[in-house]
Amino acid sequence: MLETKFVKGYFYNLLTWDELSNLINIRPLMSSKRVQILNLDKRVEWDNTIWNADTNCIPPSIIRSLLDELVIYFVDMSRATRNINDFAKTIEDEYGRQVDAHIYVCRNLEIEHPFGAHYDFSDNVIVQCEGMTNFKVWDEVKPVSRDEINTKLLMDSEPILDVNMEPGDAIWIPKHYPHQATSLTSRLSVSFPLSSNADTSSVREDRNWITL
Repeated sequence: MLETKFVKGYFYNLLTWDELSNLINIRPLMSSKRVQILNLDKRVEWDNTIWNADTNCIPPSIIRSLLDELVIYFVDMSRATRNINDFAKTIEDEYGRQVDAHIYVCRNLEIEHPFGAHYDFSDNVIVQCEGMTNFKVWDEVKPVSRDEINTKLLMDSEPILDVNMEPGDAIWIPKHYPHQATSLTSRLSVSFPLSSNADTSSVREDRNWITL
C-alpha cells in the first residue's frame, strides 16, 4: 500500500527543461490526446501539410503559446526518456501495478492553478524536476465525485504534509488524499499515477529501452 511521504533529493535530473524542449519539438509526440490543456476557453485549431501523417498533432508554435499562457500537462509519457521509463519500472516492480507518467508544466505564475485542492482516484508519486512547488496534503476523505469536493472544508483543516519541493524531491500521495500544488517558480514535474489494482506482468508497458 502506498503511504504519504516526502523524500528530499530522491531523484535528481529525472527531466530537464532541455529534455522537455526536445520532446515538445517532436510534433508526432504532441497529439491532441496526449496534450492536456487547462484553463482554455477557446478551441485550438491549426492547418496541416500534406506530409503530416497524424493530423491531430499540435504544431510547435501553438505548443509554445500554450506553455507561455496556460498550465498544461502531457499524458502517456512513461517512455518519454530513459530516466522516466526506468523510474516507472521501479514503481511497477515495487507495487505490482501499471504506471504512467504525466509531465506538468507551469511557466506563468500569474494564472490561477486550475486544479486547486483536489484528490485523485489513483495513487501518485510526484518528482519535482525544475523550479519550486509547494505541496499541501490533507488526510484521506470519503470518496465522492470530483465536483463534490468541499475545498473550503479542506482549507479550514490542517494539512498532514506541507512542503516546498525543489528539484530532485519526491512526494507520495495515496488516492483520496486531498492535495494542492502551488507553483512558487516556473515548474516542471512528473507525476506517476498507479493503476487501482494489481496487474499481471503481461499487461504492463514494455520497458525495454532500444540503443543502437
